[in-house]
Amino acid sequence: MGSENVVNTKRKNNIFNQEIYGIKLPIYLLLLVPAIVGLYLDVVPSSLITGFMITMGLGGLFMWMGDSIPKFSDFGGGTILCIFLPSLLIYIGILPEVTAELAADFYSGFGFSNLIVAGLIVGSILGIKKEVLINVALKMLIPLLTTILLAALAGGLLGQLFGIGFKQTILMIVAPIMASGITTGAIPLSEIYADNMGGLPVDYFDILAPAVIVSNIICILLASVLNYLGKKNKNMFVKGFSGEGNPLRKKDAGFKTTKDTSMLESLRNIGIGMMVAGGLYMAGMLLSELVPALHTFVWIIILTAILKVWNIFPEYITVGAEVWFNFISKLWIPAILVAISASLIDIDRILQIITDPSHIFLIVTIVVIISIIAGLAGWLIGFHFIESSIISGLSLADMGGSGDVAVLKASDRMQLYPFLQVTTRIGGVLTILVMSFLSAT
Repeated sequence: MGSENVVNTKRKNNIFNQEIYGIKLPIYLLLLVPAIVGLYLDVVPSSLITGFMITMGLGGLFMWMGDSIPKFSDFGGGTILCIFLPSLLIYIGILPEVTAELAADFYSGFGFSNLIVAGLIVGSILGIKKEVLINVALKMLIPLLTTILLAALAGGLLGQLFGIGFKQTILMIVAPIMASGITTGAIPLSEIYADNMGGLPVDYFDILAPAVIVSNIICILLASVLNYLGKKNKNMFVKGFSGEGNPLRKKDAGFKTTKDTSMLESLRNIGIGMMVAGGLYMAGMLLSELVPALHTFVWIIILTAILKVWNIFPEYITVGAEVWFNFISKLWIPAILVAISASLIDIDRILQIITDPSHIFLIVTIVVIISIIAGLAGWLIGFHFIESSIISGLSLADMGGSGDVAVLKASDRMQLYPFLQVTTRIGGVLTILVMSFLSAT
């Protein structure tokens, strides 16, 4: 019996028996070869199927590589490779430049990101017990506001200590970190600064954008570390350090309300989930046309939360939405991470900051401070430290929606997605408002 177990272990460890998406590795690589050859020959058309094959193919491979490396896998090695390796390979010329263009078209141009975001929001909200949804949504604003105020103060004091200046540090380093991304953060900030302080928006953007990109990277790495520490000991530094995805420390505050379904029902449930997410996305889009102040994704959160709290949907709809959520989070997230890396991460901008030790130190320190303040503020009002740190801290400092996905994948807490969307929208807007007044004084 013992020898049989040894044989089975050897077979499992044999690289030729390894699987990616359920496909044996040699066959998987054979399927991927035509796509890679097409990239090098520059004969791959920009379409949904080619974008999907390139990003999912590379994503599955990088995820398998990272998760196969001992110790590195404990820190979310697969996720880290998916988010960093594609941009690096493009930068040094191993992957052709057309990869970035194809990834950008696939992720943004063809609207694949909207399909993913809608599915994650609807599935995660409908899969939460309504009591937990209400409690978390109401309480999370406290650590969020606390984090914005105290992190800005701490960052300003650090900048003063380094000779950069209190106000200058807040405007040029803290603000872009907390403004939730490039398009909704660095770009509007650069325009506001140009209007209030003179000069051209591009002059400010060249300073703000690198801080956004580097802070996003730090958030992903920090999320991996927090997840690793939480797995080691749920009460490592404080009682209730990790909730393993459940934000509330309250007893019997179970996060999920639905049960796993059999494989025989999976196809039916995926169809239900796609239709429900698609229907709510279209409703959110129409409402955003009527009330442009609220983004489509914000309307989706509001609509889905109302449907959940009032128990309007029957259980089979809820189950279908959650199955669709699980399908996306388990199979398509690697593709999304590769697309984000290839199309959004600028290695040149990262190198600009790395060559300035004081600048990189300030960014890293500010992101760490943000995560600690958010974790402690949430812990004091009944959240688990790690979950609060992610919901009200790391999601504030990452690169908006795409950063949220990467952070949650790195921390293995994808079910928190709707709360991070709230932080991204509200936190980003509050930061921009405060900075518009500060830059005008």
